[in-house]
Amino acid sequence: MDYTQLKTFTEVAHIGNLTQAAERLHLSQPAVSAQIKSLEKRLDVTLFKRTTNGMALTPAGEVFLPEAEALLQHHHKLDCFAKTLSEHYVTHADLGLIHPVAPDKITGLTQSILKQDPDIMLHIQYGMSGEIEQRVLDKQLHGGFFLGPVTRRSLRSLFLGDIQYSLVCHAGETGRIRANLPGSLEEYAWIEMSVVSSSRKHMQQFWRKHKISPKQQIICDYPQTIIDLVCEGTGLAMIPAQKAEAARAAGKPIDILDEYRQTLPLHFIYLDEFEEDPVLNLLKGCVEEVWADTVV
Repeated sequence: MDYTQLKTFTEVAHIGNLTQAAERLHLSQPAVSAQIKSLEKRLDVTLFKRTTNGMALTPAGEVFLPEAEALLQHHHKLDCFAKTLSEHYVTHADLGLIHPVAPDKITGLTQSILKQDPDIMLHIQYGMSGEIEQRVLDKQLHGGFFLGPVTRRSLRSLFLGDIQYSLVCHAGETGRIRANLPGSLEEYAWIEMSVVSSSRKHMQQFWRKHKISPKQQIICDYPQTIIDLVCEGTGLAMIPAQKAEAARAAGKPIDILDEYRQTLPLHFIYLDEFEEDPVLNLLKGCVEEVWADTVV
């Protein structure tokens, strides 16, 4: 039994599909299948059973998985320790942020990280939830923020609280819209983020719930531009309530349709394999400190 076999086993266990696991491991499907068979032969036990949906763990596989995960975590921890032995070693921390996270929280988190390790090389990357999730899965980030439920089996998460979203429109359109809800919502263009954004996925659920088919959709991945477009009367948008209220308080011609609000959970996510990573643990500790009132 070696690292490659254990990594392949956990990847297939987490994803439940040989083809998708092979893509993530950058291997051919026959190579992944051969490694699983080799591991099962070595252990003299069946770890997976084929189903109509892909690959499912057997009872033995379910018992073996946490042990395999623990070994991979230790392997990663040892690899991190070995790197510190280099004469020119510098600690790097790669953190993924999304726009809905409040700026004061970002500032507080950065200060906390630098206080814990003044010499750390901190790289903060912005993206949408789907992008941050993929970078964490690809080991490009130690951890990052994610909006929405965390469903990937290979990810661990800290719940940080709920983000409230408000439906906003141009102030001059409020009366017309409210006169015929929800049908009037179909008469306007909807400004939304691209598919890798969790907010868009929930927006589509919102449309289905209220049986809305927007006449036009405008995709925009920059939050401030979305607000500006609403202020110009271009269409409607669902944006973080804090940003909506700030725009209205600043005198922007924007109105909030309180009849329609959404709540999305905010998480800090990281890869299970990184559980023993000292940099991740530093980031987690700082996140827990800044979100002390809500972290779970």
